[in-house]
Amino acid sequence: MFAPARLSLAILLFVWMSAVQGASANRHGVDFSGHWELDYQMSDHPNEKIRWLYTKAKSEYERALERARNGANVRVDPRGYNYQSIIGLGRLAEKIAQATILDIEQAEDHIVIKRNDDFSLVCDFNAPQPTATPVGSEACTWLEDQLAFQIELSDGLTVYHLISIASNRERMSIATTVHVSSLPYPFTLNRVYMPYEPGEGMYNCEYTIAKQTTCTLGGSETE
Repeated sequence: MFAPARLSLAILLFVWMSAVQGASANRHGVDFSGHWELDYQMSDHPNEKIRWLYTKAKSEYERALERARNGANVRVDPRGYNYQSIIGLGRLAEKIAQATILDIEQAEDHIVIKRNDDFSLVCDFNAPQPTATPVGSEACTWLEDQLAFQIELSDGLTVYHLISIASNRERMSIATTVHVSSLPYPFTLNRVYMPYEPGEGMYNCEYTIAKQTTCTLGGSETE
């Protein structure tokens, strides 16, 4: 059964591990190439994840306050109970992970992930990591059978993408984590994609300013 990608401490450290080498080897022979469209049913819903993170942050904040009242040497950060910050972080993750269509080209030495309504993710497996960009730095590496990207911007924003695929290639997952240095928590949004042939996708989606992204399936409409 397909288990969507999950971020771990390893992804927070991979830039340092790969700093003097290439993006490591594809030892498992993983192939992400093909055409993919978003599976709305299996993907995270941003509003639900925002509520979950708020509940989690609120609970941790209240436990920290209780420990501080009991004399424990605990630093209580009021930002952990800032609902507006959580909403902002969630909306940013939603914007970054907005792609509904992926076209992936992969070769032995590189991969190009073309995303509709966004820039492509490109990894040169033989290039030194990380690489400098005009706004920060980028890095990519293989973590066993998953491919990880890190984009670090100069304003303290870091974006992680962790990509995995089911052994039968029926589903592919991209877990996108957004972390802002001024906030004590990251926000992860998991998007699941399914293969399709161009022109024969399950969903027909249209972007409008009024309704944002509207998709139709079998005559029904969903936003």
